[in-house]
This record gives sequence, C-alpha cells and structure tokens, in this order.
Amino acid sequence: MFKKIAQLETDMTRGNLIYVARNKRLAGRLFLTCALAVVVGCGTSKSPAELSFSANPRPEGGLRIAFGSCADDDAPNHPIWNAFGSVGADVVLMLGDNVYADTPEFKAAPTPEKMRAEYAKLAAGAGFTQLRATTPMFAAWDDHDFGRNDGGADFEFKHQAAEIFQNFWEYPADDPARGRAGVYTERRIAHAGLDVQVILLDTRTFRGPLQGASRSLSCPLKNYELNTTDTFLGEAQWQWLAQQLVKPADLRIVVSGQQVIADQHCFEKWGNFPHERLRLFQVIREARATNLLLLSGDRHLGEISRLPADYPGGTGFDLYEVTSSPLSARSGFGWGETNDYRVNDDNLRESQFGMLDIERVAGEAELTVSMKLLDAAGEVRFTAQQNY
Repeated sequence: MFKKIAQLETDMTRGNLIYVARNKRLAGRLFLTCALAVVVGCGTSKSPAELSFSANPRPEGGLRIAFGSCADDDAPNHPIWNAFGSVGADVVLMLGDNVYADTPEFKAAPTPEKMRAEYAKLAAGAGFTQLRATTPMFAAWDDHDFGRNDGGADFEFKHQAAEIFQNFWEYPADDPARGRAGVYTERRIAHAGLDVQVILLDTRTFRGPLQGASRSLSCPLKNYELNTTDTFLGEAQWQWLAQQLVKPADLRIVVSGQQVIADQHCFEKWGNFPHERLRLFQVIREARATNLLLLSGDRHLGEISRLPADYPGGTGFDLYEVTSSPLSARSGFGWGETNDYRVNDDNLRESQFGMLDIERVAGEAELTVSMKLLDAAGEVRFTAQQNY
C-alpha cells in the first residue's frame, strides 16, 4: 500500500531537510500569485468496513501533505493510523501533543527516562512505525510533549524535554535548533517542482504565564485572563520568524501548537495574548508573505478558519488555518462552540487528520491548495480551497 518515491537529503548550505522527488514525471516549477478564489464543501462519513481511498486521489503533478495532532501513546494501534498512513502523503507533519509525556508519575518526579518511555510507546505502534519508515515526518510540539499541561516558560524541565524531542524526531546534528533554546525550526519540501517552506514554531518554551479566570456558563471547564504584556514566542524566535518569512518559497506553512485565528473559545490560544496574535499578523503582513497558511492542533476538535483580508490589524489577505485534533486521544469536545471565522458549518469532534493537496492551476502560474479534514474511515468531512 505504501510506496516510497522520495528520499531525504541534507542541504548542507542551509542545514535543512529537503524532500526531493525521484519521480521524473513530476517536474516544472510553480510560482505564486496573490489569493484569488475560495471554494468550500463538506462530506459525509463511511464506516471502516466501507473504507476506500479512491475518493482521495493524489494530485497529478502535485504534493500531498498529511498532518495531525494529539496522539495517545497508550493507544498506539488506534485505527486512525491505518487511515492516516493510507492516503499516500509525500510528507507528514505532526502538530504537537504527539505523545502525552506528562503522566502522573512524570509530574510527581520528572525524569528523562519517564519522558522517553512515552515516546517509546508511540514508536512501538505498528501504524506509526510503518508510516515513519515510508514517509518523511516533521514535528512541532505542544504542552503534553513539552511536559506540562498548558505549560510555558516557567517549566523547569523544558530544556531536557527539548533534547528528547529533537532526538526522537531526528533533528540533524547541524540543525541550528540544536544550538539554541526551544525547538523551533524550518524545513523545506522540494517536490514536484515545488519549494514549500514549513515553519515549525515553539509556542511553549518562551510563552509567558497564563492566569486562570473565573469559570462561567460560557466557560464552564476552563477560562483564562488576557495577558497583554508577556511574550508568546520570545524575542529571539520573533526575529527568527521574520527572517524566515522573507526567504523565497512557493508556499509557506506555519505550524503552531495552539490555534491562532479562533479567539472566542475559553481554552489555550494565541488570543490569550492578543498583542502577540496581532504581532504575528503584522510580521506576516510586513514580510508580504501572502503565500502562507497556518496549521494547528491541541483542541481535540477539527475546523478550518479564515481571517478575512480586511480584518483590522490582520495580514491584508485571506489567511487560512486548518486545526486537526485528535489523532487517537480523546475526542468529542467542542459541540456548540462559537468560531465566527469557521469556514464550514460545524467543527469535527472525532478522531481525524488533515490533508493538503497542493497542485498547479492548469495552464497558469498559480497554486491551488485544497484543505481537508478526514475521519478515521478516511472520508473527507470538511474542505476548503484557495488559490495563491
């Protein structure tokens, strides 16, 4: 079922992993223009017995990226891995909470051995093992692989956790991320004539404190006060991000462990630091990085959001974000939740993963990106499409 059509190479001039297609039919470079069109749709679900991936044909001459977050390492053989690994992705992105390292035993007395044990559970799963053996995987982290639920800069184990994370996800020895605090890094995917930049943010190591707020009817489980003074990324990472966004690329994918656009729910989000959310939009706008979309996880729900071009203090173009969560952790959260930026009529509250199909507009120098959320049966449930 799996077919490995590419290999990873190291670009010694940039210290990045490059995904190089070996299929000589997939040639021709694509160039990007501004966003032009939007198409929105929604699918229905099938049972695992009816599973068929013929409904998700690979883009001819294009690139397919699959992604997900929130993988319960105590359920390594969850059926989601079969679907996740069967769509023929060229690259897989893990968006955070890739393991749940903050076990009761770890919280009582954090040690590297206890954290590595949770990664070992993930690595032992047959579906994950096969997927990793056949498909390049890049990863960001969120709070549970960071080691503290809703954790930030004050977590004393963060540097040890970063080393364990980087070792498991096989950061090259010469990756600049190895020599600085945090795990933020850049990867490049060169495939089918495309040059796709993947920016993997670290939204934990430097993030200022969260202050709990009183619960209410609208926020019965959790609530936070706004933090209008502290940092979300840390100044060094902010400067690094600005530098990445002016590098040439056909498409940019920015991965954040936490949601960026949705700001009406009561849980962790960039909106808890509203000045930093606006700063992100400003950095993107000033770099003129109009060929950019966001991926996020964390929420134990999936949805596609769009920040309109005329949003005050926004990016100046329609900015899309695909949130996909969970892979195999608990689901069912988010019923009735408000998100005025949501593209589809509802969110997806079950095991899922996301997919990007990136291909050339026929006869044009534009790029079409199809954004999809799929369930554990491999059925497309929500979609959006944008031309760049």
